[in-house]
Amino acid sequence: MKLYPLMVLAAFAGVARAQPSTPPAQPAQPAPSAPTPNPATPTTSGGAEVLTLDRAIEIAIKQQPSLRQTRAQLEAAQGRVDQAHVAARPTIGLSATAGIGSTQVHACNMTDNTTCGGFFDHSESTGLGAQASWRIYDFGLTSANIRAAELNAVAAGASVDTGMLDVRTSVEVAYLQAVANRKLVLVADATVKSEDGHLDQARRFVAAQAHDPIEVAQAQARDANARSSLAQAQSNEAIALANLRSAIGWIDPANSPTVAANWPTPPDAAPPTLAALVDSARKNRPEIVQLDKQLEAADANLTAAYAERRPVLSANAATQWSPSSADWNPQPSWSAGVALTWSLFDGGKSAADARVAHANLLGAAAQRDALLVSLTSQLDSSRAQIVANRENVRASTEAVTAAHAQLQLSEARYRQGLGSQIELTDAQTAVTTAEGNLVQAEFQLANAWAQLHRATAQ
Repeated sequence: MKLYPLMVLAAFAGVARAQPSTPPAQPAQPAPSAPTPNPATPTTSGGAEVLTLDRAIEIAIKQQPSLRQTRAQLEAAQGRVDQAHVAARPTIGLSATAGIGSTQVHACNMTDNTTCGGFFDHSESTGLGAQASWRIYDFGLTSANIRAAELNAVAAGASVDTGMLDVRTSVEVAYLQAVANRKLVLVADATVKSEDGHLDQARRFVAAQAHDPIEVAQAQARDANARSSLAQAQSNEAIALANLRSAIGWIDPANSPTVAANWPTPPDAAPPTLAALVDSARKNRPEIVQLDKQLEAADANLTAAYAERRPVLSANAATQWSPSSADWNPQPSWSAGVALTWSLFDGGKSAADARVAHANLLGAAAQRDALLVSLTSQLDSSRAQIVANRENVRASTEAVTAAHAQLQLSEARYRQGLGSQIELTDAQTAVTTAEGNLVQAEFQLANAWAQLHRATAQ
């Protein structure tokens, strides 16, 4: 994470010059130090919702477009299960026809051998019919297709859980980045107010003819640089909030998220052992469930591909009633029967389907093994980062306390004419650097916990 205030303020140490050896006169009333900003008060525009991490995740799970798309894919997978069941159920159809056409030439009077009909004579016909068919048995083809569709639907359900984990982690990381940038804005703002106080002190010393006028110019340069760093920090905060909006999935531009400068409290306890983390991840990761079901579905598809070569036993029944101008009161007809069909040669289709299904089976198995291989490495890395960053936070906190004590002593010495601008600048830079390093260490610790939660699906 870039700490822009630190890079600019770190150059301040070499700007000031040594002060005269004669103790200067004490100014009448040194300017009081500026109050420390309230970390819980965002600086963004009013009216925006100050989000907590839980609230941000709740909104994202409801409206993140990528998650809605995954849910739609689950619905489609469940629809394919219904489609697979169709082949095992009987079907019934109704038909009705009505038509008119020319009649064939025929004898209409046997005594004089006259004929009737022809192109310009028409006749009417109608028809009502019903048909029913049922695939009685296909030697495992339909059952294999149903099993594959059901397993794919379960895998799609697991992919929704995976998507929710990804969205949660994305929102959490974006939220932590926004909090870090909010804190850096406060660090930069505190530096500006401190430099304002130092500039006021320098002016008072120069007005009392106790210090060289160059100190005012030096203090003005440091103050201007501090304000520039504050502007850059505010820009970084705006970018982080825009990334948070994207992670949440807000479409309406009227929604303007803000965050308070408070970390979602990371656990103080040490992370579990690597063996415990691996065991938990293998039980809870939805990707493993998804790949297991895809593996079983691929096996069912292979079975279905081989079953395409087997015969199909089906039953059919139909009834028809067809009145026409030749006979408006005919008797209805019906038929029923069973049929056994067997495609002895299908041009190689079943063999090609079996080859594709077998390749998919091998691919699913390899993908699952790859996840298991990388899982231990992910968990070990996240755990090591937590251990290291917990110590880093402790050390950075101590550094901040020491830097503030040093700054207070330097300011007291400067007010009494015993210190120099170089000493004061070094102390102010140390405070800004220590506070920035603490923000970075806290962010890295919180981010490591977020990655560990994602790896264990918690």
